[in-house]
Amino acid sequence: MPGNARAVPAYRVLTAMPSAVAHLVKGALEVEGVSVRLERDALGSVYGLDSGRWATRVLVPEDQLDRARALLAAFEPG
Repeated sequence: MPGNARAVPAYRVLTAMPSAVAHLVKGALEVEGVSVRLERDALGSVYGLDSGRWATRVLVPEDQLDRARALLAAFEPG
């Protein structure tokens, strides 16, 4: 990445356990046009830890946060 490029702030919309759920959510949001980044602690990846602080975080840009939350809410049972 060029030195003058600014990273786009990302905000957590979901912490998923197991990480496979995070990948499914990522795909569902991307189909709807939402940019998604998954973040996971490296130690959790190495040792297969998938809960608490080692769970996978689903992150989206601030300008897409409301849309991502609304899409996720539509999938919640109830």
